[in-house]
Amino acid sequence: MRPSLKDRGTLTDVAKAVGVSVASVSYAFSRPDQVSPELRQKILATARSLNYPGPNPAARMLRTGFAGSIAVVYASPLYHVFQDPAASAFLSGVAEACSERHLGLLLLQCGDGYENILRRAAVDGLIIYTMPNDGRTIQTVVDRGLPMVVVDQFSLPNVPFVGIEERAAARACAQHLKDLGHKRFAIVTFPLHIDGYTGPIDRGRLRKAGFEVARRRMQGYLSVIESAGTRTSMKIWECLRSSEEDGRTAGEFFLESEPRPTAILATSDRLALGVMEFARTRRLRIPEDLAVVGFDDIPAARMSAPRLTTVHQYFEEKGRMAVAALLKEKGPLKTILPTKLIIRQSSDPAVMGADQEQQIGR
Repeated sequence: MRPSLKDRGTLTDVAKAVGVSVASVSYAFSRPDQVSPELRQKILATARSLNYPGPNPAARMLRTGFAGSIAVVYASPLYHVFQDPAASAFLSGVAEACSERHLGLLLLQCGDGYENILRRAAVDGLIIYTMPNDGRTIQTVVDRGLPMVVVDQFSLPNVPFVGIEERAAARACAQHLKDLGHKRFAIVTFPLHIDGYTGPIDRGRLRKAGFEVARRRMQGYLSVIESAGTRTSMKIWECLRSSEEDGRTAGEFFLESEPRPTAILATSDRLALGVMEFARTRRLRIPEDLAVVGFDDIPAARMSAPRLTTVHQYFEEKGRMAVAALLKEKGPLKTILPTKLIIRQSSDPAVMGADQEQQIGR
């Protein structure tokens, strides 16, 4: 049976039992280099026997003013972080950087119903990751008055930003397909807004998009597809999530209607892989009948059949740079990481062996 709080010993109880000062007991937990190994082991053993868990973290924070932890604030349901390879790779970089600096790491969700959690979280700084342009949520975060870094989203005044040139990377994808002669395009995107909509979209919905990454990638695709001098057709589908299942739904919409697109651009690899899965059910050859290009270069992109053309970005490095920017260790106010277009068989039938890589300029 678990002991109650009333049964717990105190720091003073441990000090009396061992015959040392209260400071020595505190050092045994928080500054072990200040006591001998033998004494520390004796203090810890006595503390366990008296059910004393150690100094109260909340009291320590009040005393020192520091929690020793930072938080990543994430827009989607938290379990998406562990399901999405791109998000989990970013979080891995953050965790690695925290581990090197002996910092704790919290993962917090933003949005309706989570404001009090954001207000109460005992952290020293916040990494804001893919948050929508939602005034109430932003204000809750800003009101904390903590150091912040924004990643893969809209910028905030005087707040460090870490990300990539989304539009430039998307332009490179669309230009690749255009250079191959495609004129009938389709685009599938993860959410533009937080309203739960899925289906075809118009330009008005795109202009008012709440998620900056989706908006910028869409703008990059469209700037090439709609450039002067070439007549093209295009369809756009917005998904509820970035998942293979949502990609299959979009693929069905595109490929069951006429005129059928010959090239599909996806704002994530998972959506692109879902499109490819549906195309195979209709016996369409990739890339001969349908070219598909993703974004992110997750591990599955390199293992699909055919392998997926995509944009490679350095998620782990992005996470490490976000922590460094938060702690003001180095770097300018705006940190832009490089990207490269990885051309594989899903878009170009001429690619038979090794991948072709093209660095993407700004």
